[in-house]
Amino acid sequence: MLGTPSRIALAIAGLAVVAPAPALAIPYFAHEYALACQKCHTVIPRLNDFGQAFMDHGYSMPGAAPQRVFPFATKINLAYSSEPDPTGLPKGIVDEVEVFLAGQASPRTNYFVEQYVVDGGRPGATRDAWLAQRFTPDDAKVPLYLQAGSFTLPLPVDPETFRETSQHYAVFDQAVGNNPFNFFDPKTGLMLRAGATDHGVSGRLAALQGHDKQSGLPTVGTDVMAYAQNVLGPVTLSAYRYAGDRPDGAFTDRFWRGGYGLTYATGRWTSETVLQTGHDTSFDGAGTPAASSGGFTQLRFEFNRRLFGLVRYDGTNDPKNGLARSFVGEVGFRVSRNARFTVEDVVQHVPQTKHTMNAQYTVAY
Repeated sequence: MLGTPSRIALAIAGLAVVAPAPALAIPYFAHEYALACQKCHTVIPRLNDFGQAFMDHGYSMPGAAPQRVFPFATKINLAYSSEPDPTGLPKGIVDEVEVFLAGQASPRTNYFVEQYVVDGGRPGATRDAWLAQRFTPDDAKVPLYLQAGSFTLPLPVDPETFRETSQHYAVFDQAVGNNPFNFFDPKTGLMLRAGATDHGVSGRLAALQGHDKQSGLPTVGTDVMAYAQNVLGPVTLSAYRYAGDRPDGAFTDRFWRGGYGLTYATGRWTSETVLQTGHDTSFDGAGTPAASSGGFTQLRFEFNRRLFGLVRYDGTNDPKNGLARSFVGEVGFRVSRNARFTVEDVVQHVPQTKHTMNAQYTVAY
């Protein structure tokens, strides 16, 4: 499982798979420490244990002196979908163009910016832009971080940067009735983290603006989120809870979402399961309360260091959208040191059955 300050290094190092060579434009962290990207990844963006520890330590390697390089990386994603786009985009598009700026402002201060130039075939926006301060020394048993800015919420599975499928996790996209809140979009605020995320117990507590981007709704108070996890060898247990208020006509929707995660990794197999429930005091502008639920389970198998397969089952349920289910099957292959090709088959029941084939080619520098 990845921690928030940790999640960063791989957002950059995880973008590419390149060995250091003068003729190549290579991502920041791989160049900075003269490492091949396979040191942290198998098929991008999947992290190994070394990559998770590197991120957890604020993109630094104790005892290793980094070279000075410009802290920039980029990722381009080309996509094809068999399902016609409802807004008129062609089936084959330049799906994403991202640029990243990240590094250390001081030995204990990290920064990260993730900017979408293109997102979903359209002009993009800033996703993450934050600064993190580590208050403890390198060898502290309980590292302590404070993060400020716009950042992806801490969850058992990263909803965007490290997701290997083009199909989103339905439960993290789920919005209930008139409340636009979802776990996919980043939030702006402060987050305190205590503990390392690659072993033992760790926790995070966040105070966030009560606002959802592009919703058109005013900011209402302060949202709060708590996240805790315990890494027990190959098993990671996690729990989270988010609560806030949103305007709903003449009413205020006081809502919460809470969930549990279980990850098991052994050898070439990794399984990840998330179950979530929620409650809203007013979801329809008339003061009607609502319960919601959802989750997913996925299984990943690494055939070798270049080829992997993944299957996932998603489900959500709420009063407005009813019961929705989907199944994803994917095969991914590392084409070269800095490129990946994936093909996935998506079967959705929402409630009508829809069958979609997606293909992606991702390259990073």
